[in-house]
Amino acid sequence: MRVGSLSTALLIQVIGLAMPLVFVLAALAAAAGPDVDWRAVAVWAPLSAAFLGGGYASFYTGLQRGTVTIVSSASSAWLAVTVIAAVLLFGERVSAGQGALLACVLGGILMLSAHSSTRTGQSTGMAWGLGATVGLGMALAFLDQATEAAGPMLAVLVVRALSTAPIAGLMLARREPLQLPSGRKALLLLAAVGLLDATGFIGFNLGVDAAPVSVVAPVASAHPVVTGGLAVLLLRERPRALQWTGAAVTVAAVAALSALTGS
Repeated sequence: MRVGSLSTALLIQVIGLAMPLVFVLAALAAAAGPDVDWRAVAVWAPLSAAFLGGGYASFYTGLQRGTVTIVSSASSAWLAVTVIAAVLLFGERVSAGQGALLACVLGGILMLSAHSSTRTGQSTGMAWGLGATVGLGMALAFLDQATEAAGPMLAVLVVRALSTAPIAGLMLARREPLQLPSGRKALLLLAAVGLLDATGFIGFNLGVDAAPVSVVAPVASAHPVVTGGLAVLLLRERPRALQWTGAAVTVAAVAALSALTGS
């Protein structure tokens, strides 16, 4: 039985709570918890969670209805959204180089969306990928503020816990019941995906907190290279030449933007 995109997004968020929870409880047991500005957390964590839940719902819907190569490449542009949000909301400035790279990201997105289907006639799911881009980009912009207020582990725990609310709300609006995978292998696969997702999320947040963004972000933003390669090999996806070009331009521009942002 197929679990469905919203059930998958919700279950992955719930499973992913286990990892930051362990670290937070360990810190509390050692009396080494961070000084928390709860007023700031009350502002930034719900905002981050709302966009994160929407972003995850859009991403997994895109994977279900569209093309993994296109959706993952389009969603990698979250960093561009984060940079724009930082400029508009938090007064940061964009250099000429960053502006040029943002234009390249836009160009890559336009190439990705030039066709509504792949060479095999499969829908690209581009709209869902763009929804994930906006959701994840805004979520991480607000997560940075929550992290300053509560530390990386507690911020991730609170934001991921709250992000289940918008996903559950979408399920209620669609009258879509929560579906669990049937069979041991399916359950183990879902658990593995949830823990790997949480590991990547925490690893990125810890990495940016401890090391220059120029070291961490280029690696994270290049994830569609692996995802797209696996989609071609395992799922037999066949994007058009222009879509391949758009994916390459988007990923390369995002990686360069992340390096320039942290320099």
